[in-house]
Amino acid sequence: MIKDEISNLIKDAIIAAMDDGTLPELNMPDIVVEHPTKPEHGDYATGVAMKMARAAKLAPLKIAEIIKHHLESPPYISAVEIAPPGFVNLRLSKEWLTNLVGEIIQAGETFGNVDLGKGEKAQVEFVSANPTGLLPFASGRGGVLGDVLASVLEAAGYEVEREYYINDAGSRMDVFYKNVWFYYQKELGRQPATPDAPYPTAEYAAKEILREEGDKYLKLTDKEAIATIGPVGIGKIIEAIHTDLDRLKIEYNHWFSEQSLFADGSVDHTLKLLRESGHVAEKEGAVWFVSTALGQEKDNVLIRSNGVPTYFISDIAYHHNKFVTRGFSKVINIWGADHQGHIPRMKAAMTALHLNPDDLTIITVQMVMINGKKMKKAHGNVIPLRDMLNQIGADPIRYNLAARSPDTQFDFNVDLALEQSSENPVFYVQYAHARIASIFRKAKERYGIEETAFIEGDLNLLGTSSELGLIRQLLLLPEVIEDAARTYEIHRIPQYAYRLAEALQVFYERDRVLGAKDQPLPDPALSLARLRLLLAAKTVLARTLHLMGMTAPEEMIREGEIGENGEESESV
Repeated sequence: MIKDEISNLIKDAIIAAMDDGTLPELNMPDIVVEHPTKPEHGDYATGVAMKMARAAKLAPLKIAEIIKHHLESPPYISAVEIAPPGFVNLRLSKEWLTNLVGEIIQAGETFGNVDLGKGEKAQVEFVSANPTGLLPFASGRGGVLGDVLASVLEAAGYEVEREYYINDAGSRMDVFYKNVWFYYQKELGRQPATPDAPYPTAEYAAKEILREEGDKYLKLTDKEAIATIGPVGIGKIIEAIHTDLDRLKIEYNHWFSEQSLFADGSVDHTLKLLRESGHVAEKEGAVWFVSTALGQEKDNVLIRSNGVPTYFISDIAYHHNKFVTRGFSKVINIWGADHQGHIPRMKAAMTALHLNPDDLTIITVQMVMINGKKMKKAHGNVIPLRDMLNQIGADPIRYNLAARSPDTQFDFNVDLALEQSSENPVFYVQYAHARIASIFRKAKERYGIEETAFIEGDLNLLGTSSELGLIRQLLLLPEVIEDAARTYEIHRIPQYAYRLAEALQVFYERDRVLGAKDQPLPDPALSLARLRLLLAAKTVLARTLHLMGMTAPEEMIREGEIGENGEESESV
């Protein structure tokens, strides 16, 4: 990646200056290479001279001049400039930038890949909602975040698995089973007693069972029916969750059952390991994890006094399974913000199991509002994910949920998500891709120019500010992917896609690609070069859309759009 190469050039220049005595021997500082806030200051800049000033006992500008003098500029650097109070600014050469267009086209869907992960085995676990009702729209936020993060990590060189943890164990299952039986009987005209703990979401499962299997469970006793129909009801909910996530374009490598941890002895084994490490105590008739010994404010119950395990012990066993049994070296969980308090004790449990807590990353997701309304079960206004999918589709949901940092609350504007205008960022980005495809079709229809022709366009003819500005945006994708993979800030991807669409808009406004309708090409060679540039832009736009799990449409309709060369455009 060019940014890393520049960092190494700066480092080599500093070492060379130390070797010849121009700079005193110093510990090598961190060399941060960034993009200047003002384009006129160059493509890349470093302020390392200011970091070195005190130790070197030299003015930052003097150190910057020394670095410049010792810098071996490769062909891709056209100029090195010094700016107060001590910046070293570097400019990329026009020739190198224009040649990048051909490299992007050749790389195709692999352009932007980096080798940050070096094949490290990582797991992203997300959504993992209790299988006791349809997925609420709020779960979609964690779903999109986890899925896009997994795609970004794959692009950054990690071996990634996506996982859904099915919370199908514990007392809540017994409650749900009884409710399924209650609603099943009610649907068939019986008047059963209302369960002590009502679970209205069980009504969906009961109706599905009745629709598919009829009244065959009525012949069973209550005890037999609850034990039989309950797990079937859970299965119906899981099927519905599968369906909704499929429609949101989320596919998992693995659906992991909490109950399996009890069935295969993993919970007992994990409890034994905690005892052996000295982190278990028995008091008040219960079994406790002594988390205070690991810096926590209080100890936590593992097995209640009635012998029923808490979800904490199964969670610990689950993470032992992830790290030890299955060998993931990096685990990322996407949780709702209401689980924030669970994070410190999970980290403490990792320490107790002699695992590195830093290998476990937990990202919490804030709530989603819809048109200004908070979605809460207590308010009775929770909107199922499938209802939003029916109303606006997967792409607008994915873009909007990916475009915001998970630690901020988000108000989803349904009307804007449906709007077909530049005010809607989803439409704006996808339309940019479709618009390029439209220009390619016009090139063929009007002038007989096939893609095989303009792929050979002379890139040396490119050089206007808007052409180079577009290429500079294309160049940034590897950096964006690496930064997103390092920080887990996947909102960098949709933000980048929008900036790229903006650069394309500037290009359209300033540079003619084709001739006016029914007119010959004014400069055929230049048109071929610009078509080749657009092919690179289309490639990168498609890559960003696919990273977000969205479609890259070849055609879209937008009324009244002023198209290429000022013509009233057709559907693109």
